[in-house]
Amino acid sequence: MELPDFPPRADLLNDIYQSLPKVTAAVDWDALDAESTAVRVVEEFATALSNADRHGMAELFVNDRSYWRDTVAITAHLRTFKSPDTIASVLTELNRQRHISEVSIIPGTAQIVKASNTLKWLEYFFTFKTAIPQASCAGRVMLLPETPESGLTCWKVWTLSTWLKDFDLFPEDEQLLRAPSENIPEVDDMSTDVLIIGGGNAGLLLAARLKALGVDYLVIDENASVGDNWSLRYDCLRFHVGKSFCETPYLPYPESTSDGLTRDELADQVKRFAREFNLRVLHNTTIKTTTCDEEGRLWALQLLCDKVEKTVSCEHLVVATGAGFRGTYMPELPGVEQYTGVNIHSDGYKNAKILAEQGVKSALVIGSANTGFDIMEDCYEAGISTTMIQRSATYVIPMSYLVHPEGLGLYDYVAADIGDAITQAGPLAVGGPLLGLTHAKLAAAEPERYADLAKAGFQVRNCTESDLVAHLVDRCGGHFVDIGTGVELLATKKVAVKSGVVPASYSAEGLELSDGSTVNADAIIWCTGFKDKDVRQSIPDILGNGSEDIQNRMEATWGVDTEGEIRGLWRRHANVNNFWIFSGGAAQHRWYSKVIALQIKGALQQILPEAYRDVGHTSE
Repeated sequence: MELPDFPPRADLLNDIYQSLPKVTAAVDWDALDAESTAVRVVEEFATALSNADRHGMAELFVNDRSYWRDTVAITAHLRTFKSPDTIASVLTELNRQRHISEVSIIPGTAQIVKASNTLKWLEYFFTFKTAIPQASCAGRVMLLPETPESGLTCWKVWTLSTWLKDFDLFPEDEQLLRAPSENIPEVDDMSTDVLIIGGGNAGLLLAARLKALGVDYLVIDENASVGDNWSLRYDCLRFHVGKSFCETPYLPYPESTSDGLTRDELADQVKRFAREFNLRVLHNTTIKTTTCDEEGRLWALQLLCDKVEKTVSCEHLVVATGAGFRGTYMPELPGVEQYTGVNIHSDGYKNAKILAEQGVKSALVIGSANTGFDIMEDCYEAGISTTMIQRSATYVIPMSYLVHPEGLGLYDYVAADIGDAITQAGPLAVGGPLLGLTHAKLAAAEPERYADLAKAGFQVRNCTESDLVAHLVDRCGGHFVDIGTGVELLATKKVAVKSGVVPASYSAEGLELSDGSTVNADAIIWCTGFKDKDVRQSIPDILGNGSEDIQNRMEATWGVDTEGEIRGLWRRHANVNNFWIFSGGAAQHRWYSKVIALQIKGALQQILPEAYRDVGHTSE
């Protein structure tokens, strides 16, 4: 079904990313008093706000390459603004409504950060209050030095990030979180403030955040048990990122868990989390019908719970089903009926031992991203002769790059909330290129790292040629994090690879490829991802009958809009009231679970302002 491109999708790499600045100002960084410099900028910022001095505010920002990203604190929305005049205009306008006060640096946070020989900056964290609504907020500033004609170095704001921490009258309360929950009533008609569809990591973290805010909620999930979102997947699944990046709020992983979390460790943590906080989940539940009373802003859903029909009404509806990862993709090729072997998508794969027990002696793995490598290694270790089909060049990033202290490895050195403020709250236009710079520096230092892999026929795109954030935001994956023996298996030709070809048709014994060659195998495993990265395509399957109108009015998901905001996630939709899409990776689950919960709490208490949707202006 063709759906409107709303909001319009922008090209992340070409339209949003900015070229990183080169600092040319003469600064004695060793002698710089970071704290006092930061305090002066904070005072100037607070003065410009209190005086409604738009010109003075604009003067605080770097010309043509400054950004402000706000997460609900001031815009009551997720917005990114660019350029001093626009930033100053919007800040001044919204301050008349919010009445910002008590702007103060957090002592001890000012520090100098070096990204390269030509890029250093001074950064700090600060706090502030708003009166309407009464709220506590925080922010982070990155400053660059400039030397004007006067010759005196001044410090200008490169990026400003602000976010809502708590509503003062309704703070997050862990005692509420840890209190016993009421049992789910065994009745046919239920009501709740918030219905969360999906009982995986995203849904349960949001449930915990809501419970800590005193919000009534109910989670429904199609699986039979908590943790099935992991335990039903293939046995050799591993998380291709460090454990510190994946911590859950309120309840860290046990120290005994491995750094590269396994499927069972992931499932166990989800179970532990739900049990610790007595979260209310209705299992074996799907949705038959969804209707929305736009005037009353109420949702009504007809459920099928263990084959028993129930209804539930709610004010807010959250889709947290791994949005964008439904509907397995297997190309429809001619001749499938003549293939006599095992033909499955990775979603239906459990382990290679099962294949071996079925008599499988050879396998084709179609796809060369994380899942493809996991399954390729598993097949090889089970004694199955394995060939990987690589359809196009693959972005390969070593795990050591991913967990480098200048990248996502910073979570090994700072608390998760600080790490999230750095990686999640800032403008993508700057955060993406900075992470890419770290990875590119590491790759440039070892240009031959994957030379043997390339000689074996595998097409590699390294970190000087491709970008991790772009893969995650635009493609929801498609890359390979090198954490195991897969590279060695290919480089030493223990596993074969055919690259630059796509399957064209089935034969009785395997596949015919686009170059005219054939490959035979007893099993074909399609590690080709999912069809519906835009959750709108999955809405009929999720919400059932009556969802067509919602599907047509909701925003597209994934990819970025013209501001660099990820589309459709974590914020209010312009044309569908009280409707939320919650998806992403581990850190996004942790950070945005609170972002969504605060917006819902504010809406329920009628203190959340209207989302600021103006484009910003610079006229007097």
